[in-house]
Formats: sequence, structure tokens, C-alpha cells
Amino acid sequence: DTMAAAGLPLAGEQRLAVRKKLQDRTEGILKSLFDDQMAILEKNTLKRLQLTLLRKMGKDVDASQFYESNAEALRVAAFAFESAASSLEVPSMSLTKSKAVQDMKGKLNNALITFPDSPAAKIKSLAKVEQTVSKKKEPTEGSINVALDLVAMIRPDGFGNLQGFAGYQLGPHSVTVGVHNDADDPGVISQFGGVRPAFLRVQPKLKIEVEL
Repeated sequence: DTMAAAGLPLAGEQRLAVRKKLQDRTEGILKSLFDDQMAILEKNTLKRLQLTLLRKMGKDVDASQFYESNAEALRVAAFAFESAASSLEVPSMSLTKSKAVQDMKGKLNNALITFPDSPAAKIKSLAKVEQTVSKKKEPTEGSINVALDLVAMIRPDGFGNLQGFAGYQLGPHSVTVGVHNDADDPGVISQFGGVRPAFLRVQPKLKIEVEL
């Protein structure tokens, strides 16, 4: 009582203050480690998906077949990420996978949509063209082939619990439509600089192949 009356902190209060400081520091370290591990897991998941798409790239003759056949690869990647993220959770500190899983679904979907225009895909396409051109042809052989691929992405209101692709092929031309209701997902909005993604996005691609 005399120490307290003199304005000196009690030994118990000092211990509590030290314990609180250590607890805050430990929680800060654990949160930083959690974020780092999630970032590494996200990077590895996207890399594995890209490798899968590159392996299957030569098997799909048009954009429609490409998106439809890789919808399963998208689901597998999302499931693998969620399963791995479960082992990193610390529920007692509110370090859960829920936000990371939602963000990952949006990033995987975007990776599939933009893959045909990625540097890796373009390099492989160029290699295939060079291989085709290098084949022996008759001196009079020559052709010009033109094809149009339309890829549309519809993003209605929602938090990413619905997604799918559908395609139609007409000769060398194709139309592919994807739907992902993630326009209200905070992770998706942050990817677009704090604004909601466009409801409809259309990417036309004109392919011209000339052989002389």
C-alpha cells in the first residue's frame, strides 16, 4: 500500500505490462509469418497452374476448347490452395484462410483468362509457329488463314461462389464466355484499384497465319 501510495508501480502490474508487451510482439511475429507463408503458397499455386496450362496448351486447337478443358485445372488449383492454407491457420489469433481463399479464386480465374496473352504462352506459340514454318513445303504451296477468337468475362454481384465457362466453335472462329460472380469480393475490388470490376469484359483476338 505504501508503494502504491507513493506512485510506484506494483510488481504485479509490472509483470502484466511485460507479459502484454511480449504477447503483442509474439502475435505480431506470428501474423507476419502467416502472411509470408500465404504469399508463398499463392505464388506457388499460380506457378503450378501456369505450368499445367503450358503443358495442355498444344492439345487445344482453339480458345473455346482451351477454357473449357482447363476449368477442371482451375478447380484443382483452388482446392489444393485451400487444403494447404488450412494447415497454416491459427484460429485463436483470427489468422484464418477465408480471405486468402477468396482472393486466390479471383487470381486463379484471372490467370486463366489472361494466360493466352502471357509471355510464357506467347513464347510457346511462337515456337510452334517456327516449327511449322520450318517443315518442308512444295515451292508453290502457300496459304493465308484468318480466325477470330472472342473471349468474354461476365462478373455479376457476388463473392465468388459461382464460376464457369462455355464455348462455341464455328470453323476456325470461336466464342468463349466465362461467368464469375465476384464483383463484391473485397479482394477482387482491391485488384482493380478500389473499384468494382466491369460487369462485362470482351477480349477479341484476330489470328492471321500466312504461309508462303
